[in-house]
Amino acid sequence: MIKQSIRSISLISLAFVMFIGCSQAEPEEVLLTYPNHQLLIEAWPLMDLLQSSANLILIDAREETNGEYLPGATHFPAVRNLTDQDHPIASFLIGPEEFQEKMRAIGLDNRSPVVIYDDGNNLAAARLFYALENYGFSNAYLLNGGIQGWKASGLRTIDYSITREPGTFTINRDEPVSCDISYVMEAMGDPNKIIFDARSAAEFSGEDVRSERGGHIPNAVNLEWNKVLEPEGVPYFLPAADIQKMLTERGITPDKEVIPHCHTNVRGSHAYFTLRLMGYDSVRPYEGSWAEYGNRSDVSIQ
Repeated sequence: MIKQSIRSISLISLAFVMFIGCSQAEPEEVLLTYPNHQLLIEAWPLMDLLQSSANLILIDAREETNGEYLPGATHFPAVRNLTDQDHPIASFLIGPEEFQEKMRAIGLDNRSPVVIYDDGNNLAAARLFYALENYGFSNAYLLNGGIQGWKASGLRTIDYSITREPGTFTINRDEPVSCDISYVMEAMGDPNKIIFDARSAAEFSGEDVRSERGGHIPNAVNLEWNKVLEPEGVPYFLPAADIQKMLTERGITPDKEVIPHCHTNVRGSHAYFTLRLMGYDSVRPYEGSWAEYGNRSDVSIQ
């Protein structure tokens, strides 16, 4: 199983780092500090898995690839392909039947381990990760730093993507991970739930207006999605202690149910992955996000 392989490789990496006495934390060392560290894989362990795991599916979630791919990757522009073009709410996630069809088309089976990557910030990759978990698939992982991290590790790329035989993926869920606007409105006054706005500070304050109305959902807290990434160089995830500090300062603690969102829940999907990585067990993204809420005249706004 890929979970066991990732964990074993990571433990070996940490032991090696400790043995040589490295003064600066390497990505593998940082990886082990996350409660759900197995959800995030580094470049060299992924290379080992690509050589040893025949059923591993590697997905390139970028919109534009410039003809450069990781070896064995299948191209699937996640943000565009996961958008329901007929839905009245902008960029709303496609329904279960269409999602199942698209996953089968790229060769996915229910037992296939999936590693997803993008340009590096994992925005597109996290959108697919969230969609998979929303529809009952729990064997997906992200590449830390995406293709930037891969190349920074000295690994080669190729100039073509892989087309796989159709898979047999079947939707398997009791209920979706996501929630709707009614659920959000009930959560506003619930001390056991926290509404997590992953938009920019300007959007949150209402200075940057992208819907009919600007501002934020009452009682929501704001942490822009990309604050959990390294601000310079390859956008690796920050150490777990730094991420947890930012979350805790805003009252986003593991004992509460967290409702992440943004404008179209693409950045909210990144916040969803971050919370999963950090061991949060109760996370329910608001799929409609501000594209729905900010265009409603019958809801309260701060």
